[in-house]
Amino acid sequence: MGSIADNTGRIIEKVADACRDAGRDPSEVKILAAAKYTDRAGAAEILSAGIGIIGENRIQDALAKHCADEESGQVDIHEEFPGVNVHYIGHLQKNKINHALKLFDLIETIDTIKLAEALDKRLTERDRVMPVLLEVKLTSEDTKTGCSESDLEDLIGYIGENCPHLEVRGLMGMGPWDPDPETARPFYKKLRENFERIKNSTRSDKFDTVSMGMSADFHIAIQEGATLVRIGRALFI
Repeated sequence: MGSIADNTGRIIEKVADACRDAGRDPSEVKILAAAKYTDRAGAAEILSAGIGIIGENRIQDALAKHCADEESGQVDIHEEFPGVNVHYIGHLQKNKINHALKLFDLIETIDTIKLAEALDKRLTERDRVMPVLLEVKLTSEDTKTGCSESDLEDLIGYIGENCPHLEVRGLMGMGPWDPDPETARPFYKKLRENFERIKNSTRSDKFDTVSMGMSADFHIAIQEGATLVRIGRALFI
């Protein structure tokens, strides 16, 4: 097992290589470190090694890990690492929204009108605008969540008309679990096609993110147009 810092450096190089192999500039693709496998010290190693986005999918664990705590002397991660972005990448329950707003800079998993309404209401109370991604369900797996492709335009249209405190920045999706990375290719291609269709219809410069690809298949996602890859396991092995 390598150190987290060494693994992070290798992942940064591999993502850059995958970009160049795909004929893309490495600056076009950002890396999110999925940090559920590590503690605050591990997250600090990742950030110090050059990744600027942390992703969490358990709200209570994330709050304990990254928010200020007077008793222990822990400072908020945004204070320790100015410029860091913390994304929520798990399924957001409406009763956890207030907790989520204590830490997260962007939520990647908006998938229903009801969730969008509930989040917008809490943001309105705080006079805050939050960037979000819409999660699209790409496979039929029961374990996956997300908006169906057929409902996607209705969701983004509703948010645009009724949720002024949500800034939709793009789409997020997960490919199928399969040992062969190539299995994910048609699903990632589909997500990019949905992204391009919506971007062309909205003509928004802020709609710029396609979050797809993980440790085993990020090179496929980059070939298919990802602008954000979510790397977890490869940072800790």
